[in-house]
Amino acid sequence: MKRLAFVPVLILLALAPPLCGSAKVGGKLSPDGTEIQIDLPGSQHKANISSRGLGCCVFRSLDHAAKWCDEPALFGMPEWMVSKGIPGGGYPEKVDKLIPQIAKDRGLPTPEYVQIQGDDIEILKTALASGRMVCITYSYSATGRYGGQRIAHMVNAVHGDDKYFAILDNNYIGENNYEWNDIGSFRKTYSPRGDGWAVILLKHGPPPPPRN
Repeated sequence: MKRLAFVPVLILLALAPPLCGSAKVGGKLSPDGTEIQIDLPGSQHKANISSRGLGCCVFRSLDHAAKWCDEPALFGMPEWMVSKGIPGGGYPEKVDKLIPQIAKDRGLPTPEYVQIQGDDIEILKTALASGRMVCITYSYSATGRYGGQRIAHMVNAVHGDDKYFAILDNNYIGENNYEWNDIGSFRKTYSPRGDGWAVILLKHGPPPPPRN
């Protein structure tokens, strides 16, 4: 595992009211008609669950990323945590502990990954353009989900370019439930205080389909 410009940090739970921005819920096309970069089939989307009373959003996000790039060591990670009696709740050190643990438990190689902290969304855009799904912090919904309140959550970024980012939220799964954020809205939800946290599996996903 590599860690870039990283300071240990819990997913932030801020109490300030949400900031305004431009966002919409929709399908696989961005508001300007661009096709989504990471098209994980809806049949592979799985809802967040809890383990010992704590949510497993960090580990469901890792499960989604693992499904995309075929890293079987991390498939169904939240269900594995339930079976082992491991409480939910996620933070960087716990990710570093549990990824090798689940791989060893399953007799599989430990997946390579990086964790990053900060507000540099160019790293996220590069990862997405290279065919990697990204697990990211998510502090509020510009479309009004969660009552517009600040939350402590992790989701998957499935698209990122110079105009829009798309979010696969494990509490709102399905191919018509992506949340498309313009760049300003995305910065405010991913890294409201320069403290965004992302986990990126290094294995590539499938190649994009040929285009005419």
